[in-house]
Amino acid sequence: MKYKGVFVWLSVLFFVTGPFFCRAQDTTIVCNKYASVKEEEKIAALASKYDDYNRKKEFTDGYRIQIMYTDIRSEAYKSKGQMYKDFPDLNSYVEYEEPYYKLRIGDFKTRLEATYFMQQVTPLYSGAFIVKDKIRIKQ
Repeated sequence: MKYKGVFVWLSVLFFVTGPFFCRAQDTTIVCNKYASVKEEEKIAALASKYDDYNRKKEFTDGYRIQIMYTDIRSEAYKSKGQMYKDFPDLNSYVEYEEPYYKLRIGDFKTRLEATYFMQQVTPLYSGAFIVKDKIRIKQ
């Protein structure tokens, strides 16, 4: 029982001096209907800068569906006009990579999105396939 006094004394000493050893951090509380989170201000500022950077980007990695490639320029642009009739909601692009013109459609963020549209494209263009590409971010 002689240790009981020492234990009480150490407990009091810990509670009195403990706050001096803890480092204070600038925090904010972020709340939504599901949770409340304490967030350090430096982390919030960094996340805000990251969001701003991503808003300014015009292109990102994604997928497109390649419909055709040809070495005849007029044929590629004729097919592009047809694509606007067949799929008016999808953007189409003619890219020149010597010696071929490639006709690609869509700006898909995921391969799953591209696969969904591929099922609609395949009956009209049997040689179509999915390719990785830089896509425009919709603003």
